[in-house]
Amino acid sequence: MILPNFKTSLIASMVAVLCACNSEIDDLADKNAGQPDDHEHTEITSTGRLAISHADAANVSIFDTDTNALLEMFNTTNIVSGLYASPNNRFAVLIQRADNYVEFIDGGLYREDHDDHLHDYKQAPALSGFTLTNDKPTHFDVSEQQAALFFDGNIDAGIAASFAILTDESIANGETLATHSFANAMHGTAQIRGDSVITTYRSEDVTSVLPNYVEQLHIHGDHFHQEQRFELDCPALHGSAQNHQHIAFGCGDGVLVIEEHNGAFNATKVANLDSFAEGARIGSIKGSEHSELFLGIAQSKLFYTIDPESAEMTQLAWQQNTENTVLASALDSITGEFYVLESDGFLSILDAEDDWQVSARFQVLDSPAGSYALAASAADDTVYISDANNQTVLSVDTHEQTAETILNLDFTPSKITWLGIAEEAEHDH
Repeated sequence: MILPNFKTSLIASMVAVLCACNSEIDDLADKNAGQPDDHEHTEITSTGRLAISHADAANVSIFDTDTNALLEMFNTTNIVSGLYASPNNRFAVLIQRADNYVEFIDGGLYREDHDDHLHDYKQAPALSGFTLTNDKPTHFDVSEQQAALFFDGNIDAGIAASFAILTDESIANGETLATHSFANAMHGTAQIRGDSVITTYRSEDVTSVLPNYVEQLHIHGDHFHQEQRFELDCPALHGSAQNHQHIAFGCGDGVLVIEEHNGAFNATKVANLDSFAEGARIGSIKGSEHSELFLGIAQSKLFYTIDPESAEMTQLAWQQNTENTVLASALDSITGEFYVLESDGFLSILDAEDDWQVSARFQVLDSPAGSYALAASAADDTVYISDANNQTVLSVDTHEQTAETILNLDFTPSKITWLGIAEEAEHDH
């Protein structure tokens, strides 16, 4: 069984950084792709759908962005704490961390590869009967057509961490492709990489829930075996991402970078800058196939490029007004554009292809207040902004640099994600 290699083109959603190559997990995925084939080539043109979770109720609403109409409001088992799109943007992944529960909504707009042709589907959204119930589901890292869902476990109850590998096909079939359980609990992460998963390890002597090492696991059927634990440590590990050659993990003292070369993995450390304030660290990392550099984030608005080749970290002077705070952000995994909404109501676009420099900045909100969330469309140049205070959703045309309100909600929005058929998928044929 093989996992796809990151060097192929991306078709994934935003919260993750993508990778792919032929592997054993692909074999499992092939077995799951047994949908009936009517041998008709159908192509659907749509701007997609939005999944929006309710802040104060156990509900998720699905909207059609072609008509700006509510398609369905679903009752979830618990209030949703995290909302993600599945690797091919068909399903909304509903994380209910405090209740140890994960549900899925089929957005109803998706594409299947029927070998001799591609077939598009446009159906009513539906709540899946497939659920996952391990302790504290948290990070959801997408690697092209697959994703690793990490369960932190419970350190107080002695429940170990674990992760599950998912694809759109496996979710549709109500199953995971492979799973792994650790020896103890940790707030960890997992990056799928070829036949391997590069993931986290917490030593027994560490009292914090944060891991302090990184290890390589290798796929064996529906489970994993340990290949190696990298000697370089990564204290207080939090945040991970990958590009076509490297995987990066945020550490208390810098960034641990794993390089893949001819199937072998080696670790190096990029140290924090001397200018870091006491206690400051890289806690979030963004990566893209469009750049050799990673974008590291400290204290929510201090941005740094991390160069794996030179082992150097450089601060970005990306803000026009350093008094601004960051209200929300989102990475477009296909284009490599990182969208950042600031407290002055301006949206900044950082371009991975240009070493994460700001390529555009324009106003989208007047006098922002409250909480916001962003979702990037994979079908066009649109970014959606949910505004909890005003109970609205804005559509931002990042090419024309214009914004308009498209939804007036009767609930307070919390999380938002885009579902549908990605533009790159449309170009493939």
